[in-house]
Amino acid sequence: MKQVKVGLIGANWMGSFHSIGLNNVRQAYHDVEPVFEHVADVNESAAKLAAERFGYKKVSTDWHDVINDPEVELVIIATPNFTHAEITIAAAEAGKHILCEKPMANTLAEGKAMVNAIEKAGVKSLVDFIYTKCPANVLAKELMDSGKLGDFITFRGEFDCSYCADPNTPATWRQLAATAGTGALGDLTAHIVSLSDMIVGKKIVEVFASWDTPYKQRPDARDPSRMLDIDTDDQIYVIVKYEDGRIGSMSSSRVSIARPVSLAYEIQGSKGSVRFEMTRINELLYYSNDCDPKERGYKIIKGNTRNGDYANFCGTDEQGIAYNEVMSIQAHDILTAITENRKVDIDIAYGHYVDTILEAMATSAREGRWVKVSEMQ
Repeated sequence: MKQVKVGLIGANWMGSFHSIGLNNVRQAYHDVEPVFEHVADVNESAAKLAAERFGYKKVSTDWHDVINDPEVELVIIATPNFTHAEITIAAAEAGKHILCEKPMANTLAEGKAMVNAIEKAGVKSLVDFIYTKCPANVLAKELMDSGKLGDFITFRGEFDCSYCADPNTPATWRQLAATAGTGALGDLTAHIVSLSDMIVGKKIVEVFASWDTPYKQRPDARDPSRMLDIDTDDQIYVIVKYEDGRIGSMSSSRVSIARPVSLAYEIQGSKGSVRFEMTRINELLYYSNDCDPKERGYKIIKGNTRNGDYANFCGTDEQGIAYNEVMSIQAHDILTAITENRKVDIDIAYGHYVDTILEAMATSAREGRWVKVSEMQ
Protein backbone atom coordinates (compact mmCIF):
# COMPACT_ATOMS: atom_id res chain seq x y z
CA MET A 1 0.00 0.00 0.00
CA LYS A 2 1.33 3.43 -0.95
CA GLN A 3 1.99 5.90 1.86
CA VAL A 4 1.81 9.71 2.10
CA LYS A 5 3.58 11.40 5.02
CA VAL A 6 1.48 14.18 6.51
CA GLY A 7 2.32 17.36 8.40
CA LEU A 8 -0.43 19.26 10.24
CA ILE A 9 -0.23 22.99 10.98
CA GLY A 10 -2.96 24.00 13.43
CA ALA A 11 -3.91 21.21 15.82
CA ASN A 12 -7.18 22.50 17.27
CA TRP A 13 -10.75 22.25 15.97
CA MET A 14 -10.46 21.70 12.20
CA GLY A 15 -6.97 20.25 12.54
CA SER A 16 -8.39 17.47 14.69
CA PHE A 17 -11.19 16.78 12.18
CA HIS A 18 -8.68 16.55 9.34
CA SER A 19 -6.66 14.10 11.41
CA ILE A 20 -9.75 12.01 12.16
CA GLY A 21 -10.56 11.97 8.46
CA LEU A 22 -7.05 10.86 7.60
CA ASN A 23 -7.08 8.18 10.28
CA ASN A 24 -10.30 6.69 8.92
CA VAL A 25 -8.80 6.41 5.43
CA ARG A 26 -6.76 3.51 6.76
CA GLN A 27 -9.91 1.55 7.59
CA ALA A 28 -12.17 2.64 4.74
CA TYR A 29 -9.85 2.40 1.75
CA HIS A 30 -7.16 -0.04 0.72
CA ASP A 31 -5.05 1.91 -1.77
CA VAL A 32 -3.26 4.57 0.28
CA GLU A 33 -2.14 5.08 3.88
CA PRO A 34 -1.48 8.45 5.55
CA VAL A 35 1.51 8.54 7.90
CA PHE A 36 1.26 11.09 10.72
CA GLU A 37 4.70 12.66 10.55
CA HIS A 38 4.78 16.16 12.11
CA VAL A 39 2.34 18.48 13.89
CA ALA A 40 2.81 22.16 14.77
CA ASP A 41 0.69 24.59 16.75
CA VAL A 42 1.54 27.80 18.60
CA ASN A 43 -0.15 26.13 21.57
CA GLU A 44 2.32 23.39 22.46
CA SER A 45 -0.22 21.47 24.53
CA ALA A 46 -2.57 21.29 21.53
CA ALA A 47 0.23 19.96 19.34
CA LYS A 48 1.20 17.37 21.94
CA LEU A 49 -2.41 16.26 22.31
CA ALA A 50 -2.68 15.77 18.54
CA ALA A 51 0.49 13.71 18.62
CA GLU A 52 -0.97 11.53 21.39
CA ARG A 53 -4.32 11.10 19.67
CA PHE A 54 -3.15 10.42 16.13
CA GLY A 55 0.47 9.37 16.42
CA TYR A 56 2.30 12.33 14.90
CA LYS A 57 5.99 11.51 15.32
CA LYS A 58 7.24 15.08 15.79
CA VAL A 59 5.81 18.08 17.64
CA SER A 60 6.61 21.77 17.17
CA THR A 61 5.32 25.24 17.98
CA ASP A 62 6.72 26.71 14.73
CA TRP A 63 4.97 25.94 11.44
CA HIS A 64 8.25 26.39 9.57
CA ASP A 65 9.43 23.14 11.13
CA VAL A 66 6.70 21.23 9.30
CA ILE A 67 7.40 22.97 6.00
CA ASN A 68 11.13 22.27 6.31
CA ASP A 69 10.74 18.65 7.39
CA PRO A 70 12.11 16.56 4.48
CA GLU A 71 9.87 13.64 5.48
CA VAL A 72 6.61 15.60 5.09
CA GLU A 73 4.91 15.27 1.69
CA LEU A 74 1.45 16.74 2.39
CA VAL A 75 0.88 19.82 4.55
CA ILE A 76 -2.55 20.44 6.07
CA ILE A 77 -3.12 24.12 6.84
CA ALA A 78 -5.79 24.46 9.54
CA THR A 79 -4.76 27.86 10.88
CA PRO A 80 -6.54 31.25 10.99
CA ASN A 81 -7.42 32.76 7.60
CA PHE A 82 -4.79 35.49 7.60
CA THR A 83 -1.97 32.92 7.77
CA HIS A 84 -3.06 30.76 4.82
CA ALA A 85 -1.23 32.65 2.08
CA GLU A 86 2.17 32.79 3.78
CA ILE A 87 2.11 29.13 4.81
CA THR A 88 0.77 27.89 1.46
CA ILE A 89 3.37 29.77 -0.56
CA ALA A 90 6.18 28.55 1.69
CA ALA A 91 4.89 24.97 1.50
CA ALA A 92 4.64 25.08 -2.29
CA GLU A 93 8.16 26.49 -2.59
CA ALA A 94 9.34 23.60 -0.39
CA GLY A 95 7.71 21.14 -2.80
CA LYS A 96 4.92 20.07 -0.45
CA HIS A 97 1.41 19.13 -1.50
CA ILE A 98 -1.24 21.20 0.29
CA LEU A 99 -4.68 20.86 1.87
CA CYS A 100 -5.86 24.33 2.95
CA GLU A 101 -8.85 25.50 4.92
CA LYS A 102 -11.34 27.93 3.45
CA PRO A 103 -11.81 30.81 2.89
CA MET A 104 -8.52 30.41 1.12
CA ALA A 105 -7.20 33.95 1.60
CA ASN A 106 -8.22 37.30 3.06
CA THR A 107 -7.53 39.19 -0.18
CA LEU A 108 -7.70 38.27 -3.85
CA ALA A 109 -4.08 39.36 -4.27
CA GLU A 110 -3.01 36.83 -1.63
CA GLY A 111 -5.13 34.17 -3.30
CA LYS A 112 -3.60 34.82 -6.70
CA ALA A 113 -0.13 34.57 -5.17
CA MET A 114 -1.12 31.19 -3.71
CA VAL A 115 -2.33 29.98 -7.11
CA ASN A 116 0.88 31.14 -8.79
CA ALA A 117 3.04 29.42 -6.18
CA ILE A 118 1.14 26.14 -6.56
CA GLU A 119 1.34 26.25 -10.35
CA LYS A 120 5.05 27.10 -10.34
CA ALA A 121 5.85 24.28 -7.91
CA GLY A 122 3.65 21.75 -9.70
CA VAL A 123 2.29 20.34 -6.43
CA LYS A 124 -1.20 19.04 -5.70
CA SER A 125 -3.63 21.11 -3.65
CA LEU A 126 -7.11 20.90 -2.18
CA VAL A 127 -9.33 23.45 -0.42
CA ASP A 128 -11.72 22.21 2.28
CA PHE A 129 -15.13 22.40 0.58
CA ILE A 130 -16.02 19.17 2.31
CA TYR A 131 -19.76 19.11 1.56
CA THR A 132 -19.09 18.61 -2.15
CA LYS A 133 -17.83 15.14 -1.16
CA CYS A 134 -21.00 14.09 0.69
CA PRO A 135 -22.60 11.11 -1.12
CA ALA A 136 -26.07 12.69 -1.01
CA ASN A 137 -24.75 15.78 -2.76
CA VAL A 138 -22.92 13.65 -5.31
CA LEU A 139 -26.29 12.03 -6.07
CA ALA A 140 -27.93 15.46 -6.40
CA LYS A 141 -25.33 16.39 -9.01
CA GLU A 142 -25.97 13.13 -10.88
CA LEU A 143 -29.71 13.85 -10.95
CA MET A 144 -29.04 17.35 -12.27
CA ASP A 145 -26.55 16.18 -14.89
CA SER A 146 -28.86 13.35 -16.04
CA GLY A 147 -31.59 15.80 -16.99
CA LYS A 148 -34.08 14.33 -14.53
CA LEU A 149 -34.56 17.75 -12.93
CA GLY A 150 -35.03 19.37 -16.32
CA ASP A 151 -33.84 22.91 -16.99
CA PHE A 152 -32.41 24.75 -13.99
CA ILE A 153 -34.87 27.22 -12.44
CA THR A 154 -33.46 28.31 -9.08
CA PHE A 155 -31.13 27.51 -6.17
CA ARG A 156 -31.78 28.39 -2.54
CA GLY A 157 -29.10 27.70 0.03
CA GLU A 158 -28.58 28.53 3.69
CA PHE A 159 -25.97 27.77 6.34
CA ASP A 160 -26.87 28.78 9.88
CA CYS A 161 -24.79 28.21 13.02
CA SER A 162 -25.09 29.24 16.66
CA TYR A 163 -21.44 29.53 17.68
CA CYS A 164 -21.86 33.31 18.10
CA ALA A 165 -25.53 33.38 19.09
CA ASP A 166 -24.65 34.34 22.67
CA PRO A 167 -23.60 38.02 22.65
CA ASN A 168 -21.23 37.25 25.50
CA THR A 169 -19.27 34.72 23.47
CA PRO A 170 -15.69 36.05 23.53
CA ALA A 171 -14.24 37.41 20.31
CA THR A 172 -11.41 35.45 18.71
CA TRP A 173 -9.69 35.87 15.35
CA ARG A 174 -12.91 34.82 13.58
CA GLN A 175 -14.70 38.03 14.61
CA LEU A 176 -12.02 40.46 13.40
CA ALA A 177 -11.56 41.55 9.79
CA ALA A 178 -7.78 41.82 10.14
CA THR A 179 -7.49 38.10 10.83
CA ALA A 180 -10.68 36.57 9.37
CA GLY A 181 -11.37 38.85 6.40
CA THR A 182 -15.14 38.40 6.71
CA GLY A 183 -17.42 36.60 9.14
CA ALA A 184 -20.37 34.40 8.18
CA LEU A 185 -19.66 35.13 4.52
CA GLY A 186 -16.23 33.51 4.38
CA ASP A 187 -16.83 30.91 7.03
CA LEU A 188 -20.23 29.64 5.90
CA THR A 189 -21.46 31.12 2.61
CA ALA A 190 -18.32 29.79 0.92
CA HIS A 191 -19.71 26.27 1.34
CA ILE A 192 -23.03 27.23 -0.23
CA VAL A 193 -21.24 28.75 -3.23
CA SER A 194 -19.23 25.55 -3.72
CA LEU A 195 -22.36 23.38 -3.58
CA SER A 196 -24.19 25.59 -6.06
CA ASP A 197 -21.21 25.52 -8.39
CA MET A 198 -20.86 21.74 -8.12
CA ILE A 199 -24.52 20.72 -8.50
CA VAL A 200 -26.06 23.47 -10.61
CA GLY A 201 -23.00 23.61 -12.85
CA LYS A 202 -23.56 27.24 -13.85
CA LYS A 203 -21.36 30.17 -12.91
CA ILE A 204 -22.60 32.99 -10.69
CA VAL A 205 -22.04 36.22 -12.62
CA GLU A 206 -23.69 38.92 -10.49
CA VAL A 207 -24.71 39.35 -6.84
CA PHE A 208 -26.62 41.65 -4.54
CA ALA A 209 -25.90 41.26 -0.84
CA SER A 210 -26.75 42.74 2.53
CA TRP A 211 -25.08 41.88 5.82
CA ASP A 212 -25.55 42.67 9.47
CA THR A 213 -23.73 42.48 12.80
CA PRO A 214 -26.30 42.42 15.64
CA TYR A 215 -23.63 42.24 18.35
CA LYS A 216 -21.25 45.13 17.75
CA GLN A 217 -18.97 44.34 20.70
CA ARG A 218 -17.81 41.19 22.41
CA PRO A 219 -15.44 40.38 25.28
CA ASP A 220 -11.85 39.85 24.19
CA ALA A 221 -11.03 36.12 24.45
CA ARG A 222 -7.53 37.06 25.64
CA ASP A 223 -8.83 39.51 28.27
CA PRO A 224 -12.57 39.15 29.07
CA SER A 225 -12.54 42.46 30.98
CA ARG A 226 -11.89 44.24 27.67
CA MET A 227 -14.53 44.70 24.95
CA LEU A 228 -13.64 44.48 21.27
CA ASP A 229 -15.43 46.15 18.36
CA ILE A 230 -16.65 43.48 15.93
CA ASP A 231 -16.06 44.41 12.28
CA THR A 232 -17.14 41.21 10.52
CA ASP A 233 -20.61 40.08 9.48
CA ASP A 234 -22.74 37.90 11.76
CA GLN A 235 -25.29 37.23 9.02
CA ILE A 236 -25.60 37.84 5.28
CA TYR A 237 -28.30 37.45 2.64
CA VAL A 238 -27.46 37.33 -1.06
CA ILE A 239 -29.39 37.25 -4.33
CA VAL A 240 -27.28 35.63 -7.04
CA LYS A 241 -27.67 35.72 -10.81
CA TYR A 242 -26.37 32.83 -12.90
CA GLU A 243 -24.80 32.92 -16.35
CA ASP A 244 -28.04 31.70 -17.96
CA GLY A 245 -30.05 34.54 -16.37
CA ARG A 246 -31.67 32.46 -13.63
CA ILE A 247 -31.59 33.77 -10.05
CA GLY A 248 -31.09 32.19 -6.65
CA SER A 249 -30.52 33.05 -3.02
CA MET A 250 -27.97 32.29 -0.32
CA SER A 251 -27.93 33.18 3.36
CA SER A 252 -25.67 32.48 6.30
CA SER A 253 -25.69 33.24 9.99
CA ARG A 254 -23.40 32.53 12.92
CA VAL A 255 -25.91 33.97 15.41
CA SER A 256 -28.83 31.60 14.73
CA ILE A 257 -29.79 30.60 18.26
CA ALA A 258 -31.90 27.56 17.26
CA ARG A 259 -29.54 26.08 14.65
CA PRO A 260 -26.18 24.85 15.97
CA VAL A 261 -25.00 23.69 12.52
CA SER A 262 -27.61 23.69 9.78
CA LEU A 263 -26.69 23.67 6.10
CA ALA A 264 -29.51 23.17 3.60
CA TYR A 265 -30.34 23.80 -0.04
CA GLU A 266 -33.09 23.28 -2.57
CA ILE A 267 -32.60 23.16 -6.33
CA GLN A 268 -35.69 23.48 -8.53
CA GLY A 269 -35.78 22.45 -12.16
CA SER A 270 -38.48 22.36 -14.81
CA LYS A 271 -39.11 18.63 -14.22
CA GLY A 272 -38.05 18.03 -10.65
CA SER A 273 -36.34 19.23 -7.52
CA VAL A 274 -33.88 18.12 -4.83
CA ARG A 275 -33.52 19.17 -1.20
CA PHE A 276 -30.76 18.46 1.29
CA GLU A 277 -30.26 19.18 4.99
CA MET A 278 -26.97 18.45 6.69
CA THR A 279 -28.74 17.44 9.89
CA ARG A 280 -30.08 14.53 7.81
CA ILE A 281 -26.81 13.90 6.01
CA ASN A 282 -27.82 10.41 4.82
CA GLU A 283 -30.93 11.58 2.99
CA LEU A 284 -31.72 13.42 -0.23
CA LEU A 285 -35.26 14.57 -0.95
CA TYR A 286 -36.22 14.14 -4.60
CA TYR A 287 -39.34 15.39 -6.37
CA SER A 288 -40.21 14.34 -9.92
CA ASN A 289 -43.05 15.26 -12.23
CA ASP A 290 -42.55 11.93 -13.99
CA CYS A 291 -45.36 10.11 -12.20
CA ASP A 292 -49.12 10.12 -11.75
CA PRO A 293 -50.04 13.66 -10.55
CA LYS A 294 -51.86 12.24 -7.51
CA GLU A 295 -48.61 10.57 -6.42
CA ARG A 296 -46.39 13.63 -6.68
CA GLY A 297 -44.38 14.84 -3.72
CA TYR A 298 -40.90 14.69 -2.30
CA LYS A 299 -39.60 11.19 -1.66
CA ILE A 300 -36.67 10.33 0.57
CA ILE A 301 -33.66 8.67 -1.01
CA LYS A 302 -31.79 7.19 1.93
CA GLY A 303 -28.05 6.66 1.99
CA ASN A 304 -27.07 3.67 -0.08
CA THR A 305 -23.94 1.95 -1.26
CA ARG A 306 -24.38 3.12 -4.85
CA ASN A 307 -23.91 6.80 -4.03
CA GLY A 308 -20.46 8.34 -4.00
CA ASP A 309 -18.05 6.68 -1.57
CA TYR A 310 -20.82 5.51 0.77
CA ALA A 311 -19.91 1.83 0.27
CA ASN A 312 -16.43 2.39 1.71
CA PHE A 313 -17.98 3.02 5.12
CA CYS A 314 -21.18 0.97 5.10
CA GLY A 315 -21.68 -2.67 4.23
CA THR A 316 -25.34 -2.16 3.35
CA ASP A 317 -27.80 0.63 2.62
CA GLU A 318 -29.11 2.92 5.36
CA GLN A 319 -26.38 2.18 7.93
CA GLY A 320 -25.43 5.84 7.74
CA ILE A 321 -22.32 7.97 7.62
CA ALA A 322 -21.47 11.18 9.49
CA TYR A 323 -19.33 14.30 9.09
CA ASN A 324 -16.11 12.46 9.97
CA GLU A 325 -16.64 9.96 7.17
CA VAL A 326 -17.09 12.79 4.67
CA MET A 327 -13.80 14.20 5.95
CA SER A 328 -12.27 10.82 5.12
CA ILE A 329 -13.65 10.95 1.57
CA GLN A 330 -12.02 14.34 1.10
CA ALA A 331 -8.75 13.16 2.67
CA HIS A 332 -8.70 10.15 0.35
CA ASP A 333 -9.15 12.47 -2.62
CA ILE A 334 -5.97 14.47 -1.95
CA LEU A 335 -3.96 11.42 -0.89
CA THR A 336 -4.76 9.50 -4.07
CA ALA A 337 -4.25 12.60 -6.20
CA ILE A 338 -0.69 12.57 -4.87
CA THR A 339 -0.05 8.85 -5.34
CA GLU A 340 -1.77 8.69 -8.75
CA ASN A 341 -0.51 12.07 -9.97
CA ARG A 342 -3.97 13.33 -10.95
CA LYS A 343 -5.73 16.67 -10.66
CA VAL A 344 -7.99 17.61 -7.74
CA ASP A 345 -11.31 19.24 -8.62
CA ILE A 346 -11.43 21.59 -5.59
CA ASP A 347 -7.84 22.80 -5.69
CA ILE A 348 -6.25 26.15 -4.78
CA ALA A 349 -7.22 27.63 -8.15
CA TYR A 350 -10.83 26.66 -7.48
CA GLY A 351 -10.59 28.14 -3.99
CA HIS A 352 -9.49 31.42 -5.55
CA TYR A 353 -12.49 31.28 -7.89
CA VAL A 354 -14.85 30.90 -4.90
CA ASP A 355 -13.02 33.72 -3.07
CA THR A 356 -13.66 35.95 -6.09
CA ILE A 357 -17.41 35.36 -5.80
CA LEU A 358 -17.24 36.03 -2.05
CA GLU A 359 -15.40 39.29 -2.68
CA ALA A 360 -18.17 40.36 -5.07
CA MET A 361 -20.70 39.60 -2.32
CA ALA A 362 -18.69 41.58 0.24
CA THR A 363 -18.36 44.51 -2.16
CA SER A 364 -22.12 44.47 -2.79
CA ALA A 365 -22.85 44.43 0.95
CA ARG A 366 -20.51 47.36 1.55
CA GLU A 367 -21.72 49.45 -1.39
CA GLY A 368 -25.39 48.46 -1.54
CA ARG A 369 -25.50 47.62 -5.24
CA TRP A 370 -25.46 44.79 -7.73
CA VAL A 371 -21.88 43.72 -8.36
CA LYS A 372 -20.62 41.68 -11.29
CA VAL A 373 -18.12 38.97 -10.38
CA SER A 374 -16.07 40.09 -13.37
CA GLU A 375 -15.43 43.40 -11.56
CA MET A 376 -13.29 41.50 -9.05
CA GLN A 377 -10.87 40.13 -11.65
